Amino acid sequence: MILHKETNIEAIPFYESLVNLTEFKERAAERKREANKVNAFLLEKYSFIIQTVIEFEEDTKTLGDPNILAAKLGIYLKKILPLKDTALLLFDNEYLNLKPIDKLDNSKIVSTINGFYKEGVLNLVFDSDKEIVVPDLESYNSQGPKLNYLILPIKDDGKNEGVLAILTPLAKEKLGDLEKKSIRILLNSAMAKIGKAHLKEKIKDTYKELQTYQAKLSNDFRLAAIGELTNGILEEIRNPMQVIISQLDLLNVKPEYQKETKKIKRQINKISKAIDRLVKFSEVNHDEIKIQPCSINKIIKEYFSLVKSTLEGLNLEGVLDLENRIPSVLSHPNYIFQLLNNIFGLINTDLQSRGGVIIQTRYKNNEVILRIISTNELKKDTGNSQKLSEYQINVNIIANLMKRHEGNYKIESFENKGSAIVLTFPLKRRIR
Repeated sequence: MILHKETNIEAIPFYESLVNLTEFKERAAERKREANKVNAFLLEKYSFIIQTVIEFEEDTKTLGDPNILAAKLGIYLKKILPLKDTALLLFDNEYLNLKPIDKLDNSKIVSTINGFYKEGVLNLVFDSDKEIVVPDLESYNSQGPKLNYLILPIKDDGKNEGVLAILTPLAKEKLGDLEKKSIRILLNSAMAKIGKAHLKEKIKDTYKELQTYQAKLSNDFRLAAIGELTNGILEEIRNPMQVIISQLDLLNVKPEYQKETKKIKRQINKISKAIDRLVKFSEVNHDEIKIQPCSINKIIKEYFSLVKSTLEGLNLEGVLDLENRIPSVLSHPNYIFQLLNNIFGLINTDLQSRGGVIIQTRYKNNEVILRIISTNELKKDTGNSQKLSEYQINVNIIANLMKRHEGNYKIESFENKGSAIVLTFPLKRRIR
């Protein structure tokens, strides 16, 4: 018995199969054309980004100013994606705030990113080491945020250095990998140049500080040498004066000359006291300077007694205005002497007209304030980048000494109206 199986398959006419094949080929060709368009677009996009990176390198290869580099970075980022604002921010030394490379930048984006930092939002950036997108809440409407913050972490050898923040109208899903990678390439290039600029600045500052200490060391050696010579010379002066006094006591001076004899003795005693002060002042080469509570008024009086005659020779009248019951400051007499020496080194003494100097102390808000006010202007800063002037050396020494005291200083010169130098010594000091 033979079984026949029936099927419901319809045979497609030959001409219809040809039509379907033609449509299939046309659709395949269309897909190929679309793919070619996409590939051409991507190729053009890659080419544009590579060209942008090359242009950025060429445009910034000779730049050494971090502010200009940060501005250039913003300009080239605009070529890659639409943005409203951008900021390059680095942590301060205490990691309390993010500060823009351009210190004058007070834009909204700076305060917003610092707000994110305090709220812990940026922890996601640094923990993941990837960019994040945070919506701008102020731009929200019924359709969502109009703007978003694209935040990229900046790290150096695993250490968090800062962030690049970009305010853009693009949503997260519209930021492609190509855009993100190109932004990272530009950022890395900019940070390398900014790091180099900062390093140059540190080297420059270190060199200036080295010059300061070289000058100070030379000055200390000179003072030490003068001190040694002075001690010998002063001994040669002191011994004859002792002989004179003893001889006066042995002489049978007539009563009518007793007054003159006492006057001679008083003058010799004045010279002896001046010699004692000069010997004490010349002993600046201490083996070890120990910080101790110091009466700043007492030290100023000692210093003033030494320089009073010198000031008068420079047509400067010296006046002391010291507040009573000034608390002691943690310092050393040698530090205060050095401060006063360098302060007086700033005052212009080449003027022919007579002037004056007031040394003033005050106590306010747990701080001892020392003011030196003069009718004379300060010397002109004639230094250049290659060599520190005497003015700069004096200022640098004052700055370093006040840093040791954890205090502040302010130097002001008023044209045709004199000058003022103010030193502030805090009584509350950090525990070291």
